[in-house]
Amino acid sequence: MRYYENLFIVHPNYEQEKLTHTIEAAKKEIANLNGTVLVIEEWGKRRLAYPIEKQKYGSYVLVQYESENQKINLELEAWMKLRTEILSYMTVALDSKPEPHSADANETNKNDRD
Repeated sequence: MRYYENLFIVHPNYEQEKLTHTIEAAKKEIANLNGTVLVIEEWGKRRLAYPIEKQKYGSYVLVQYESENQKINLELEAWMKLRTEILSYMTVALDSKPEPHSADANETNKNDRD
């Protein structure tokens, strides 16, 4: 089993409902490509390092998944390239299975940053 992490940026003008729909579509596409989603994190709207399609902000979403399909990254990125709501994306292979994050750990990290 191989483990992957995909970070994609959704257009900042989309409402929460459209963002949720985009995340669900990504989950379905991973399932269609014989992958299993392990972790999904919405990082929220953040400033981009450089403008993408004249946008200075974007909604970041992290998806960690596993699959036996070795071409899943190419197929998923080809699918994302066709989606107008996704500004950018990047996929990396992980060395080990990602650990699910608990809500308490996220709150602790958030408080540490403030």
